[in-house]
Amino acid sequence: MVKDPIVVDADSCVVLDGMHRVAALRELNCVCIPVCAVDYLSPSIKVGAWYRAFSGASSPDQVRVALSAVGIRVTGCPFDFANIMKNPALAVLFADGECLKLQNSDLRVFETVEIAEQCIRQIGLAVKFETEHDALENLANKRTNIIMSLPKIDKTLVREAGLTGRVLPHKVTRHIIPARPLAVDVPLKTLTDGVATLQESNRRFVMSLESRRITRSMSGAIIGGRRYEEETFIFS
Repeated sequence: MVKDPIVVDADSCVVLDGMHRVAALRELNCVCIPVCAVDYLSPSIKVGAWYRAFSGASSPDQVRVALSAVGIRVTGCPFDFANIMKNPALAVLFADGECLKLQNSDLRVFETVEIAEQCIRQIGLAVKFETEHDALENLANKRTNIIMSLPKIDKTLVREAGLTGRVLPHKVTRHIIPARPLAVDVPLKTLTDGVATLQESNRRFVMSLESRRITRSMSGAIIGGRRYEEETFIFS
């Protein structure tokens, strides 16, 4: 089944959250997909980034050498939490105060993120994905030794990437929508039914949701290991 609906821009149908689920459902020959359609241009929809938090022992010099070996230009820069929050850049930050800025062009920033993440994994570090706030707070309190910060992401860039088929790397964009439905739990047999019309499939879907209880959680809740900065509505 599909647990959570894919989030899409209602105007362009660009996938904002769930591209990997879409790819998997296509492989399974699904003819329809449950979606939460939003007005992407609305100021109530925010786009953030997932910072990479690395665990394991590694020095700034080891990271610098590894990144340089794959062609990423690295420069040292001042470590200033306040500035990073206001003007984030693509950089590797260390709890001991080191900061390595990764040089990239705006058009290749996501490619650089992907290469840098793979490179740091290859020197033996494990990665998990955190919100900007959580990653920086954990680094400041030394609960994490190394993080990779990402520059601010523009909605126009996200939309253009989707319309041109330029799939962004896994766990880059993090969209905050006013209210997020979860656990709609649509069976795959419903999504692969090539006989029912889209109208009939939607009717059944709405009837199923109307028959369930809804649990509302306020923003900031951690559900399934992910922090949601919007209100969530969980169907059960």
